[in-house]
Amino acid sequence: MKKTVCMVLAMLAGFCFSADLFANEKDHQKKNYENEKFVWTDNYVSEGNHAALAPSTEEIVTTCLSKDGKPLRWVRKNDIYKYGKFTGTSTLETALYNMAVDEMINNFEKDGTLRTGLYWGGVWTRDVSYSSLLSLAYMCPDKVKNSLEVKIDRMGRIIQDTGTGGSWPCSSDRVVWALSAWNIYLATGDIEWLQKAYPVIIKSLECDDMVVFNPQTGLYRGESSFIDWREQSYPTWAQPADIYLSECLGTNAAYYGVLKVTADMAAALGFKKDVKKYTQKAEALKKAINDKFWVEEDGYYASYWYGRQNLIRTQHSETLGESFCVLFGIADEERAAKVISSMHVGEFGPPIFSPQIVSQGNYHNNGVWPYVTSFWGKAAAKAENETALLHALACNVRTAALYATNYENYSFNTGNPYTTLMNSPNMLWGLSGFMGLFHRTFFGFEFSQDGLALNPFVPTVLAGTRKLEAFPYRGMSLDITVKGSGHEIASCLIDGKEADAFIPADWTGKHTVEIVMKGEHKPSSINLVGYIGMPETPVVQETTGKLQWKAIDGVAKYEVLKDGQVAAETTACEWTATENGEYQVRAISAKGVHSFTSEPLRYYADASIQMLGVDKWLDEKLGEQVKLKVTVPVTGWYVIDWEYANGSGEVEQRNHCANRQLYVDGKNFTTMVFPQRGLDDWKNYGWSTPVKLYLKKGSHQLALRYLEKNININIDLDKAHVKSLRLTQLP
Repeated sequence: MKKTVCMVLAMLAGFCFSADLFANEKDHQKKNYENEKFVWTDNYVSEGNHAALAPSTEEIVTTCLSKDGKPLRWVRKNDIYKYGKFTGTSTLETALYNMAVDEMINNFEKDGTLRTGLYWGGVWTRDVSYSSLLSLAYMCPDKVKNSLEVKIDRMGRIIQDTGTGGSWPCSSDRVVWALSAWNIYLATGDIEWLQKAYPVIIKSLECDDMVVFNPQTGLYRGESSFIDWREQSYPTWAQPADIYLSECLGTNAAYYGVLKVTADMAAALGFKKDVKKYTQKAEALKKAINDKFWVEEDGYYASYWYGRQNLIRTQHSETLGESFCVLFGIADEERAAKVISSMHVGEFGPPIFSPQIVSQGNYHNNGVWPYVTSFWGKAAAKAENETALLHALACNVRTAALYATNYENYSFNTGNPYTTLMNSPNMLWGLSGFMGLFHRTFFGFEFSQDGLALNPFVPTVLAGTRKLEAFPYRGMSLDITVKGSGHEIASCLIDGKEADAFIPADWTGKHTVEIVMKGEHKPSSINLVGYIGMPETPVVQETTGKLQWKAIDGVAKYEVLKDGQVAAETTACEWTATENGEYQVRAISAKGVHSFTSEPLRYYADASIQMLGVDKWLDEKLGEQVKLKVTVPVTGWYVIDWEYANGSGEVEQRNHCANRQLYVDGKNFTTMVFPQRGLDDWKNYGWSTPVKLYLKKGSHQLALRYLEKNININIDLDKAHVKSLRLTQLP
């Protein structure tokens, strides 16, 4: 141990050391975890010629350098022990936990809110909400409350962070705010907080019911929760309107969790009708998720459905969504076990999604995010998968130790946090995930309205004695000791007497809990794979029904899709359409990996498309804004969409997406979405979201109306210019 400390300190001072000498030192250490990339022992983490260790429980040193070549080191600077004192099985384990608490305090702002990361000031709805779920709801509930309150707009709705096409509803995961609000209540029992939060949640959900929910599929629209960099997870042809139309696993799993806790809130507040309403909505959504996303042959849920007129399911897994399906009980016990053992995992952790997009850099694509790894680790514990849990713990320990901070993300195939497109140390959800995974596994924290249950899950190689002393919970001070390993409790003493491992919420004062584990685990495994890249997306041209595209390297065959269904397979780079419809092509590698489908092309051999001039502005005045008559030649199915411009913001920033209700013959039919297309660019026209409708032969009245539930997140600026209407008769 002394030799290793000296070597690390020497490197920090600019000296070199022998890799062979360090390897000999490693041989004398107990290994907690080892794979082809890194080793975690009781005393240090090593990867190649780099190593990190803890000279004390309040310091971490590492041979890794900062991005600009400076030495890295963590030394405690805050009063961390008022949040409880953790003692792990080694100095390094204790120091890493202490660093997470120390960095949590670094993110306390003067106004009482939580900073998002060292480089990122301000509060982000999803960041603080997910951080709350991981640990902050009970570690610093008042700071989380303050942060949630600044994410309520003047209309009493949850604020969606800026994002694709002008924020909500292209991005629609703001409702995770509700999960955070509920977890604060579980940790504190503050009924006044619940009374304040509940109407905000209800109003937001009611807007989403009209604008985001798709009654045809039973799913919610909008891009994958937190994966909001468009080309980092969608095909490059996807417009913001297309992203709004997508139905994503992570977002829908989050909505399911929100609907469940909304029913629980209603019960706590005595709103019996709401209990029934939101319970039924949750169960219907759970069924839709299982029906639409589960892929039996892969053993996990697909990441999303995407397209235009016809949605197509991706081949990807998506770690946050998979984890939520396990944690929230969407997956039954059998599916939960399959998800954890089947989804793709790398040596440095589970990727945000897999396969990867070869042409894109490292961020969401080809990235590992420690907070997501923490959720995955929690899901692994629930599924009783010891191998996955140990891998999650090891991956979080590795990165925090080697870089002496809790980063937001790092490259999936190199483990390097400096090669991603954007990053920050001292990251709120990174540090909260680190603490939370320790709490939820080593001590088994499970909060409820009635109290705190303790259900530890300790991997065999991490057996030992761990303590959490003077831990504050609802005015109590708890001293908790857990000994041994396993996922079942052999004995529990509370204040010296045998008892269930449960602390009732109405207790007061100081209490001691001593738990001994049985030391048993079920056989388990993970699907450890290397980098898997998707084939390039075909770019298809259509001329009088003939589809043509360039050959793509490494592709075994191509599939031609008509209206979302496979119509043909070919090894050639052309195919001729003989029927009207929406066509796409996707490439498939020799290993069976799918590309994204090409941009949808509408081929209509006859005059099946009508174009009607509109030339109307959508503005901030509530009521009817566009009205026109259409005449259809025959009874049947049609698609309508609107040619429009929205120059109120860039594709990736601001919150000026315009939404209007489509009325057909005086009846509210659906929401039409007109996302931003370019800042101050009112000549950039594109197509709104399309909608299918069944029309009888003859004349029909179409109208766009601006309702209160359509109002965007900006509120004050909500406009677009509609140039024309396209009416397409379907085959």
